[in-house]
Amino acid sequence: MAHFSRTVPAPEVIGSGGYTLFRPFVRHDFSQCCAHCLLHEFWAGGEHNFELDHFRPVSRFPGRERDFYNLYYACHVCNQTKRDHWPSPDLQQRGVHLVDLCRDDFGQHYRLREEDGVLEPLTEAARYTILLLRLNSEHLVRLRAFAARHGFRLDSPLD
Repeated sequence: MAHFSRTVPAPEVIGSGGYTLFRPFVRHDFSQCCAHCLLHEFWAGGEHNFELDHFRPVSRFPGRERDFYNLYYACHVCNQTKRDHWPSPDLQQRGVHLVDLCRDDFGQHYRLREEDGVLEPLTEAARYTILLLRLNSEHLVRLRAFAARHGFRLDSPLD
């Protein structure tokens, strides 16, 4: 089962603000969490540290710039790390892709080692995504281990 579900049908936005007009709807669909590292706004410094990520980069998929379903909520770090990266056709032929938690089941791609916070790849897609987005950076690993030790989740605020 996918981690995130998207609003259906896509919301209609009126105005000249471009794709950024979708921001409140995308933020809601992603439960105020980064689509990639899963950090909630609370743990990532607040809403102002989040951006709209074109999951399929506009540089490679120009027709998807205002496609609501191509807009993902991402923390600044993940969005700037990902930028316009996309697996090459050769990698895609071998089944390598960015893990898409709007379609993919987290547990089919990753195993979280709670004892040390490391995200283990279970698929080549997960291996690619972890390396590309640095999902096992020291900061994320330490945060995940801390959360596990203290019994809370990083994809929700501390209540």
